[in-house]
Order: sequence, then structure tokens, then C-alpha cells
Amino acid sequence: MRRHNLWPAIFCLLGCISNVCAQQGSGTISGTVVDPSGAVVAGVQIEIRNIATNLVSRTITTVSGFYSVPGLAAGEYAVSATVQGFKRAVRSGITLQVDQRAVADFTLEVGAVAESVEVAGQAPLVDTASATVGKVVENRRIQDLPLNGRNTLALTLLTPGVRSNAVSSSGFGDRGVEVTSISINNAPNAMNGQVLDGGNNIQTYLGEVNMNPAVDAIQEFKVQYNTMSAEYGFTAGGVINLATKSGTNRLHGTAYEFLRNDKLDARNTFAVNKGKFRYNQFGASAGGPILRDRSFFFGNWEEWRFRKAIPGIATFPTLRQRQGDFSDLFDASGRAIPIYDPATTAANPAGAGFIRQTFPGNLIPSTRLDPVALNVQKFYPEPNRTPTNPFTNTNNYQRNVDEQRSSRQLTARIDHRFSDRNAVFFRYARFRHYTDGGAANVAGSIYPDPIVAKRDDTLHNQNFLLSNTYTFGPSLLNEFRLGVTRSQFPFQVRSFGKDLPRQIGLPPIVPGDTMPSFSNGTPAFNTGTAGVRGTVAWQFFDMVSHVRGGHTLKFGVDHRVNRGNNFQRSSPSGSFSFSSALTANPQSPSGTGSAYASFLLGEVASASVTRHVGAAFHGFSTSFFVNDDWKAARRLTLNLGLRYDYQQQPVERWNGMSNIDLSLQIPGSDLYGRTVFAGVDGQPRTFRKTDKNDFGPRVGLAYDLFGSGRTVFRAGFGVFYPHIFNNLYFGNPAGFATTTTSYTSAAGSNFRAFRLRDGFPSPPIEPQGAKLGPAAFLGQSVSMDESDGATPVSLQWNASLQQQLRRNWLIDISYSANRGYDFLAAGYDLNQLDPQYNSLGLALQNSVPNPYAGRVPGSLGAATITREQALRPYPYYLGISVRSPRYGAYSSHLMLLSVERRMAQGFTLLFSYTAGKLISNSNLTELISFAAESAPAPGFQNGKFDRASDRSLDPRDVSQRAVVSALYELPFGKGKLWNPANRVLAQVAGGWQVNTIGTMQTGRPLSVSGANNFRANRPNSTGKSARLENPTRDRWFDTMQFVNPPNFTYGNLGRMLPDVREPGIVNWDLSLMKNTNLTEKMKLQFRAEAFNFTNRVNLGRPGTGFSPGPSGFNQSASFGVITSADDARILQFGLKLLF
Repeated sequence: MRRHNLWPAIFCLLGCISNVCAQQGSGTISGTVVDPSGAVVAGVQIEIRNIATNLVSRTITTVSGFYSVPGLAAGEYAVSATVQGFKRAVRSGITLQVDQRAVADFTLEVGAVAESVEVAGQAPLVDTASATVGKVVENRRIQDLPLNGRNTLALTLLTPGVRSNAVSSSGFGDRGVEVTSISINNAPNAMNGQVLDGGNNIQTYLGEVNMNPAVDAIQEFKVQYNTMSAEYGFTAGGVINLATKSGTNRLHGTAYEFLRNDKLDARNTFAVNKGKFRYNQFGASAGGPILRDRSFFFGNWEEWRFRKAIPGIATFPTLRQRQGDFSDLFDASGRAIPIYDPATTAANPAGAGFIRQTFPGNLIPSTRLDPVALNVQKFYPEPNRTPTNPFTNTNNYQRNVDEQRSSRQLTARIDHRFSDRNAVFFRYARFRHYTDGGAANVAGSIYPDPIVAKRDDTLHNQNFLLSNTYTFGPSLLNEFRLGVTRSQFPFQVRSFGKDLPRQIGLPPIVPGDTMPSFSNGTPAFNTGTAGVRGTVAWQFFDMVSHVRGGHTLKFGVDHRVNRGNNFQRSSPSGSFSFSSALTANPQSPSGTGSAYASFLLGEVASASVTRHVGAAFHGFSTSFFVNDDWKAARRLTLNLGLRYDYQQQPVERWNGMSNIDLSLQIPGSDLYGRTVFAGVDGQPRTFRKTDKNDFGPRVGLAYDLFGSGRTVFRAGFGVFYPHIFNNLYFGNPAGFATTTTSYTSAAGSNFRAFRLRDGFPSPPIEPQGAKLGPAAFLGQSVSMDESDGATPVSLQWNASLQQQLRRNWLIDISYSANRGYDFLAAGYDLNQLDPQYNSLGLALQNSVPNPYAGRVPGSLGAATITREQALRPYPYYLGISVRSPRYGAYSSHLMLLSVERRMAQGFTLLFSYTAGKLISNSNLTELISFAAESAPAPGFQNGKFDRASDRSLDPRDVSQRAVVSALYELPFGKGKLWNPANRVLAQVAGGWQVNTIGTMQTGRPLSVSGANNFRANRPNSTGKSARLENPTRDRWFDTMQFVNPPNFTYGNLGRMLPDVREPGIVNWDLSLMKNTNLTEKMKLQFRAEAFNFTNRVNLGRPGTGFSPGPSGFNQSASFGVITSADDARILQFGLKLLF
């Protein structure tokens, strides 16, 4: 990736722009000034002062008595109103939250200006100025609540309408999963926006978060969605709006360390013993004045390191099977599984298809065992535990998988005010993370030898932001921001560069880059990938705010430039696949054959190898917006806006893109399906058309029902478009990263492609790009893009009622809807056989004369092909996979309830409840893939022929979720209900605080897949529900309600089970804190925290892979069985110095 020197641009802007520090996500204080009779008062001088920094903003009321001051940082403020003939009025103690529109109205009293009337009190709890649905998580909660891994973004789950795709989080995210696993308003994961100090915080890769700031670096954040201001865009769900801390006129800071140790934790119910775990997190922060009232600094540094052992269970061949003796191979019911000799395959003399003979005694002669397979087998551990099922020997091996991670991050910020009109703010954040991949691939890491078990990943992220404003006058404000997010991610498996293919006996025709991959029923090696990925995104943002009458108008532009480079070797030494079909009965394969037996025989069913040249994608987006917050009446505020997004379709720097155009003939032939290359022969640089119709209106209202500011009805509607470049997968299209798929049998699935010991039948094809010509991929499997580049669109609407109860209680009841269409969905095979031909049955496997003989390279140019291939829409291609098709649609309806008690008398509470339903027509993906080898796996079985039948509950649907969080200062010590007279006793008894988070959630729907009938990937349902009244971990659902479909038919089971869900969650986290005052300005805080402190067993998902036996019913021992659980009780201790 080309490196860019950012510092000249930054210093140039610092020198050229003298502006005030305001930002997207900052707050607004507005209000109306009236006299004792209720008449509005114009020309009132309004002064708003930040208590911590003493910075002052000024304006005057309009002819309608209205004032509005945008661009204010979160914090505590005092507002004063001064005009001749009336007493000076002051409202103090107003706490402004991130992106809040706080209302501070004044009723002036007649009198001299020298006299003043001051009212102390917090800002109103009820939002009377905005229709946006959202919730602020303030600094006190962020700092004090028990937080596993101290992951700030995990606290977004405290708010209604937010859930995680994971059952729960361990607190330690690798590469931004903290945001990619979060769904807001039931939108697809990774389709959210995130704003850090007003700048973009999503990097140009799969929607991952660029920076997850440390707890001690964050002031507060807000989760908001539905009818947001038009300045917010590029989201299908919501926006997470974070604000870092800044310096004040007083020096303040922290120093801390947190630790965990497995000896303090409970044992996981599925673990034989506790795996080793060591965790240390330490850091410090400090902020204060550089020049009092003018310049301020803040910085945070933090590191954490941990090492753990994860219980892993897997299935490996028995000692007999390792020698070729399969006399102990049985199905789940104890029936022997016969092994057929592929060398005896012959045409069926009595009818269609083929026949084979079994190995006598299920014993493969030692002379038939492949030497390469035997060398690979040396990496497979021998069984060491009693299997789950004595017949199948399932889960006969256990090992604690070692994992190491470390992280380091830095946040630095400087604020400077040149005058009341001009200031500048600059923030820099850096993050480095390392992992050896243990948790990411427990199955692959279960091998004892690290050379096939480990992958080293190192992530380097940076985030720059320069934010400025110029105040032209009391009613005119201009904001400008420059933001940059950067990411570099080198990754490498341990086998890279060790020439392992030679060591296991493969010939030189197999590249020696890494250990090859072998698919034979054992866990896949954690091997085959090495490379580096780099991304950079520039954001230029400018917005003008103008207050006129009762209108607060905003006009702006948001321009982003994105670049993403990737050089990734995926399986550069090849992937070898072994199928049970090669050792099964060709006439009735169900309940016969073994993939591992095929492996020992060296009977390769198929293989592929990938060669790469790298890819460098870039693109830009430009958005224009206008927004009007109109105080239409004393009790009515309208939020009106319009946003237009133009998003260029990504292009590759060197035109390294290809596609299949089925409307074009291949030159010199009558065959349709020409290969076209970007920028060649008049082709465009991208094959997806840019959508120029992305208009996003926003309409909302907030109505104060009784004029008291305590009861507000809010409603709104908005149209949103996610940022397509943020969800890009930087792979190489066909021709530029050539995946050789011709290593298959020309005679069909009953015959091997080649012998393992011989290596590939032909050398791997190096990328040729456009030199391949218009007939480049004839006879192969190909991938293609649809020309429709429609941007996914989200329509959101809501209605809510807010009621303030007493002084500090707020209840909010909302209805929120989100409907999306044109979203990325699971890929499908455009060359799929029309289901009407399935009635031909086994005759589809018969050979027929090939009309394309000699005209197509490879196996499809032979004299004969199978009847099935001949009947495909494009018989001269194997498969035509449509990458990232945009037919995905979803519909969500949620009921949201929030009950909040503001901190008072040492107690604060937030209760969030979400109930609803999410329906979709496909397993929606979050990425756009240009890679030939990375097309999503089919999420439906009827492909283009019957998509409607796959409309069902979405796999991410959570019907109910409740979260409660609370902080309580025990009533002992100075200033509390019980204050001992003895100073020592008061010191010991005082300063105690209890904090908790409780989560209760229903499980997500389950899907069942798997069949063995030449066609289906789902079984048939018996017509009865598989739901059990009293499910157990060994039988979560009734597995007898699924049966293998008849040959050459599709299963009638839907995409998701309508009434069977995974186990739900009930989890309580608890912390106990003791604050001890060392001096007047310094205190020491001791923390003891317990996660899942009730030690409840929250079970994982059951096995959903259906594997039919001869009877047609399931024979897999793992089907319907739960073998995992979330963490048992975890204890964490911390010590923190605050000053």
C-alpha cells in the first residue's frame, strides 16, 4: 500500500483555518424568551458558558423570541438572558449531552438589569426538540459499570433497539467486531455509522470500526437512529456517536490496572478443567490547561495483554482407521457403514448409474494407502477422550487451545480558542492489536503442532481529526472538519515459507508457499493464508448553521475518498477435497462411504489453487444536505431535512476487474457468456452502474402535549443509504487471482479427479488478466456481477411518547420500524439446473453426446458430458455464481421501552426493553465481494427459481430483550444518610458503591441444513413441529421430525425453523467499588467485578447439521446436541487512582 504523509496537510490546515471547535455530534442549546405576560421578547442577549473551560458563546433572540446555539461540546453549562427593562436571568447546572438539543426557556421579570434571578437545575429529561430515537450513555455509567474487557462499545447494548449478533461478548475484539456484531434498529450487522468527535470512525473494510477508544478516553456516547438530522448518513440502522474527553481549567486524570486470573474463575460446564487465563490491562490519562481559558490538552494511553487456553473438542480417526481399518465405522444407531472400493467402479449392467464392490471386512490394504496422506496424518492427534457417541466416535479428542493477544492504544487531543469566534481542535488516536488466531479458529488451532495451527495477525489503526468553526455572528456559524482513518493489517500463517508440500511428499507441481488444505472430515488446518491489507479514508466535511426566526438551518457537504489495497494468498499451495461419494455405493450413497477413507486412498474429488497479483480499489462519495429544526410553535418543533448521496462504484487502480456478460457472444462462436475486462474494448472501469437516485428525506416532529415540558409526542420518517465502500471485500476477480477449478473429474462425481501422490494434473495458472481474452473461462466455474448497482436503502419510521415522572424519572415508549431492500444477499448459481428436470433422477448422471465437444476447453469439451450438465442454461460453463446480488430485503417492527432515573441521592437506573420481529428473504451479507473465490455460499436451495419460499424469520431475530443497569452509592460516610462521627470509621464505611448490568434475551431462530439425495441442502419436515416442551442440552429439539428427501428433490423445510430457537440468555454482572479519599483532589478506587456472577450456564447453539442414514433419518451424533456454553463466572480486580 502506498504510504501518504499526512502531517503537511494537517499543519497547513492548522495554519490556514482559524475556526471554532464544533463538530457533528455536538449539542445545541435553544429556547424561547418571554415576558411575564407570555409575549415573546426580541433582542435579548444570550450568553452560554462552559463551566469546565469557561468558554463563552453568545447570540441574541430573534423577532420570535427564539435563540439557538449549535456546535457546543458535551458538558455542564450556565445560560444567561439579558435585556434592558428586565432582570438578568440565569439558568445554571444544565448538562448538555452529545448531539442533544437541550431547551432552556426564560420568563423574564421586570426590573433593573443589575438585578438577577438565578435558577439552578439540570436540563429537562424530556426531549421537546427532536424526533430522533436514541439514548445517551453518560460518563458515570461508562466509568463505573462492570465491563468485561473494558470494551466501551459493549455498552451500546444497554440501550433499547440494540443487540449483538454474538450470544455474548468476551470483551476482547480482534479487528473491529465490536461494531460489526452490533445491530441497531434490526439493520444488518456492520451497516451502522460511527462518529468519533464528529469524524468518521468506520474503516474501508467490511464496516469495521477504526478506533474503539479506551473507557478513560471517552466522555460519553449516544446511540441514535430513525429520524436523524440530514447531516447523518451512510447507515441502514443507526449511528454510534462518541465524544472523547478534553482538557479543562483543572488538571485531572487517572492511572489504573485491571487483572484477571483463571484461578479466580469458575469452570465452564463443558470443560474438563479450567484453561489457563492471564489478563492485565493498565493505562493512564491526563487532561488540563495549557493556557487558562484558552488552550487545553488531554491524553490517554492503555495496554492490555492476555493469554488463555480455550477448551476445544474435535473428532479424529480412530487408531484402526488410521491404519485403513474401518471395521469400527458405524452410524449413530450402530449400523456399520460399508466402504466401497473406487477402483471397482463400473457401469451398472442392470440400469442407470454405476456400481462398486465393498472392501472385504471394511479393511483397506496397506499397499493402497497414499504416502502423502500418511504423512499428513502424522499431524492429526490420536483420540484422547471418551467419544460422545460410542458408535460414531464423535468428539473423541480434547485439547486446550492456547491463544495470545495484546493491544496498545493512544489518544491525544488539543483544544485551543483564539477568540470568542475562533478556535481549533485536533485529535489523534492510534491502535495496535496482535493475536495468534486461537479464538478465531478453535477447530484449526486444536492441532498440537503450531506450524499447522497458528496464524499471526497484527493490526495497526490510526485516526486523525481536525475540527474547526468560524462564528460570523450571533446567527451564523460555519463548521469544517478533516478526518482520516488508516489501517494496515499484515497476517501470516506459521507454515508460510516452510515448503511443507515437499516435506509431506507432494511433487513440485504443487507450490510450496504454505501447508495445503485437506478437506476429509477432520478439522481444517489453520493454514493457507498470508498477506497484507491496507485501507485509508479521507473525510472533508463543511456545514453552515444559520438561525432565522424559529428556524435553525443547516447546509453542508460530506465528501469522502476511500482506498483499499489487498494482497492475500488464499490457499496458495492448494486445497484438496475428499468426498465420501468416492467410497460410497453409487446407487444409494446414503449411509455408505467415508471422506477419510477416500483421503487415505488418495482419491481426490476436487482441488483448487489460487495465485494472486493483489488489488487496489478506490472510490469516492459526495453528500449534500439541508436540515431545518423549526420551532413552529411554543409546543411544536418540526425536524425537516433532505440528503443526497452520490457514491461512485469502486474501481480497481490497474483495471484488475473482470466479469461475465451473458448478453454478449464470444467472438468466433455462437456461445453467449463473454468474458469482459475493465477498461478493455470499450468496457467501463466498473461493471456495476452507479446509483444516482439516493435522495434521503427526513421528516419529524416533537409536540409538547400539555406545554409543561414533561409529556412529549414524537414521530418521524427517514430514508437512509449505507456507505457501499465501507462494506467492500478487496478480493481479486477471476483472471487476476486465478482459482483453478478444472481439477475435477470429467467423468462425474463417482470418479476421482487425480491421485493425491501425483499432485495437480496440470500446473497452476498464473494470473493473465485481460490477456486471457473473451473466452477466458469457458468450461470452468465463474463468478459474475449484476449490472444493477442500486444502493441498499433503509426506510425508517417511528412514533414515541416521553413522560417525565417526578423530578428524575423518565419513561419512553416507542414504536420503531425499519424496512430495507436492495441489500446484499447470498450468492446463487445462475447455471443451476431447472428443477423440472429433477424427475429424470439417476439418468441425469448418464453420459450423453456433447454438442460442445472440441469447442470448449477442459472436461466440458470432451466427447460426452453428463445429461445434467447438458441441460443447464449454459452447458459450456460449470457454475455461474452471482456475487453479492442485491435482492436482499428485510422488515422489522420493534416496540421499545426505556425507564431512566437520573443520578440523584447516589442512585441511577436505566431499564431497556425491546420486543419485535425481524423477517428477511435471505441471509443478508454485510460485504460486497469482487473476488472470484469469495462469493457468498448459497443461502437458499432453489436459487433463482424460487426465492420467495425463503422468506422467513431472520437468523438474527431476537423476539425479546431486556437490559437493566444501575449504580448505587451505599448510604454510609460523609454526606450520606449514616455518617459516623469517628473519622476513621467514616473513612472505612464511606465510599462504597454497587453497580450492575443484567441482560435477559430470547434465543435466535435455528436453521437445519444437510441432505444426501443428489440435490437438496435441506431435509424434509415430517409435518410436525420439532419443538420440545422440555429441551435438554443433549436433545434441544426433536431430531426425528427431519427426514432425507427423495432423490433429486428439494427439501420442504423452510430457511429457518418457525418455532425452535437457540437457548436464551440470562446474565448478571456485578461490581463493588470502594473510593478512598487520599487528599481533597485525589482518591484511590478499588474495584471487584464479577461477570455472570450467578454462574448461570448460558448454553450455546445446538448442532444443526442434518446427516441422514440409510433409513433417511439423522445419524449425526451432534445433531440437536449442545456442546458449548458462554463463560462461567469471571472475577476481575482493579485499582485506579483519580485526581
